[in-house]
Amino acid sequence: MKLKFLIPSKRWSLILSISILIVSLIVGSYLRLYPVFNAERLGYKPTLYEMDPYSEYWIAEKLYRHGLTYFMELTRDNHVTKIFWYPWGRDFTRSEPPLLASFAVITYYIAHSINPSLTLYEWMVYLPVLFYIITAVAIYLCARELWGDIPAAVASLASSLIFVSRHIAGFTVKYAIGLPFIFLSILFHIRALKRNSLLDALIAGLMLGVTASGWAGFNLVLGAIAIQVVILPLIKRISLRDIMLVIVEYAPLTLVLAFIPFYGGITYLYKSAGLAMPASLVMMLLGWGLQKLSSKKEVIITAPILRRYKLIYFLIIVLFVVGGLSLLSAGFIVIRGKALAALGLRGLTHVIVGTVQEYIPADPRDFIYYEGPLIIVAIPMLIYLAYRAFMKREPHYLFLVALYILSLVATTNVSYFFAYLNYLTALTSASFVYVLIKDVIPGGRAAFRRGWFKSMVSIVLTVIFVIAVIAQGVTVWARMYRSVVPTIIEGGVGLSTDAPVWIKALEWIKNNTPADAVCVAWWDYGYWISVVGERPSVADGATLNSTQIELLAKALTGSEEEALKIFTNYFRIDPNKLYLLTYEFYYVNPMQGYVTIGPLVFGRTQLGADAAKGISAIYRIAGKTPPIFAYAPQIDGRPLGVVVYLPRWSDPRIQNATLYKVLINTAYELWGNNGYSVVSLYENPQNPIEIPRPKMSIFKPVYISIANVFPQANVYLVLSIYKANIG
Repeated sequence: MKLKFLIPSKRWSLILSISILIVSLIVGSYLRLYPVFNAERLGYKPTLYEMDPYSEYWIAEKLYRHGLTYFMELTRDNHVTKIFWYPWGRDFTRSEPPLLASFAVITYYIAHSINPSLTLYEWMVYLPVLFYIITAVAIYLCARELWGDIPAAVASLASSLIFVSRHIAGFTVKYAIGLPFIFLSILFHIRALKRNSLLDALIAGLMLGVTASGWAGFNLVLGAIAIQVVILPLIKRISLRDIMLVIVEYAPLTLVLAFIPFYGGITYLYKSAGLAMPASLVMMLLGWGLQKLSSKKEVIITAPILRRYKLIYFLIIVLFVVGGLSLLSAGFIVIRGKALAALGLRGLTHVIVGTVQEYIPADPRDFIYYEGPLIIVAIPMLIYLAYRAFMKREPHYLFLVALYILSLVATTNVSYFFAYLNYLTALTSASFVYVLIKDVIPGGRAAFRRGWFKSMVSIVLTVIFVIAVIAQGVTVWARMYRSVVPTIIEGGVGLSTDAPVWIKALEWIKNNTPADAVCVAWWDYGYWISVVGERPSVADGATLNSTQIELLAKALTGSEEEALKIFTNYFRIDPNKLYLLTYEFYYVNPMQGYVTIGPLVFGRTQLGADAAKGISAIYRIAGKTPPIFAYAPQIDGRPLGVVVYLPRWSDPRIQNATLYKVLINTAYELWGNNGYSVVSLYENPQNPIEIPRPKMSIFKPVYISIANVFPQANVYLVLSIYKANIG
């Protein structure tokens, strides 16, 4: 056949594979730099993305000034930490793993020597792109170790295009640094199993230990390893070498977990997720013991049931799992927050977990949107991988199946894990390419001559799959990357436009308030207030103190008097140095002469900030029922078939709640003098209900920042700062 040129030799397949890897790294890096490009387009320098990176920058800046060991001094006893979780401060040694800030500072020394004009802040904006490059190379090497050059090339292409929020420029968080090391640990774990190599097992353990020093998500891989270790006696005869591999791999991770304060010391190894290591090792030893006993004739004669040692061991596994769940429910094993939710035990979590957007369960449509053709082939390929694991007795495939299923379940329960699952799906989907071409590439042109039709079908299906991945990359994932604007620039509302209300407000706070003033806002914005505004905040994105968040919620949903009591009595804020921040969308209708406060509804689109969070989260956390009503939006009199829940602004409970009272008063401050009234539009669209101007008895406006986000629709984003005035 003249088409034999389609079948490359092994040497050319390697060259092609490496070439695709290099192109993929360039394309992937460019896509992830879009937040920098967009910031520059809007007139800003490279800017951190979202809120959490600001605390990481704050830590890194302290380490850069005082040395890496200063991290251990960032406790509540250090006055510099009092700007977080005022008045108590924050113990970063126990609430933050040390890897990211340390890595940022160490690598900054290198980057700064190359480019002396580069600041630490700018370097931390670019770091996630470096993390992507390391992750992509690790995924490539994993796929190559498992399936060869061409599947590895496809995996690298997929991982470059797929949208991974944690690796966009500026999203410098512990998740971002955890991903490269977690895939390096996966790589060396697979090598250890395939090659029966103690050295690879040791490196895998070291990589997993490094991951743990930066991100608690290492537990997803640890869980998969533990499952593989427990199940291994069911698929093969256990040798001392197998046991040594497990011990060598677990050792470095055990040391890290025991000595990093973030995990609470050695108790993590017997009262939390770290228990997976000793428990799985004990189970493997038990399985090994049963295998040994079943091989002895004299034992079989006296206890013939041991002939069925696999059934006995399986029943022990069932009891083991049931016992573990019982200990978890009883509180002997302690797992908190999103980890519990990821296991499907959301009912055992604090109400705060259910109010965080990225901790909600994933919608089935999200998997197609974020992963498309990759997950469509990855899930069916689990059957093939399971076949290789159980029938061919290949433990590395057992690990991969356990890893993917565990990660898929975790992401289904908590959408937070999508960034990790996206990369893992890119890796797993490469097995599909392997199955298609496994008999074509190794045999080269000779294999093509022997079965040209089968070879052509394999090549065509591979090409179709690659085209599908590229198509989704161009039409969906690349657009997602292009739309990313640093959160603080677009006002934290996701509109990808210039709405610098927070930038202006934080600048005003820094320049116009006393150094010991305390700025109160909902916890989402605490890092910005503390790091950019350089003033203490009472709560932030770490959500460490659920009691303080509950009190904050009660203050915002209570009267001004109740709010002041909480702020002064519980948070110990000097009332003369107390500032309250709120922000929301406002729609101005000049034809009708009224203003409507968000959340705003335009067809299927909703725009909301604090008022929306109030009814969806703040009231719930405060233990109160929000005054809401159901609204069914229409277009030209035709219902859209959706229902949204909005604040019932006509309800006195809303009008008197501090958060909503401030939002109403701000509307009158801005537009009331021009004759505009404030109305509840959606309660009665034909005859909007007027909301009276509240009498502010304690909190008075001192600064209002406004951005016209949709000039053609007269939609404004407004941030207001009120100061307690009890004189």
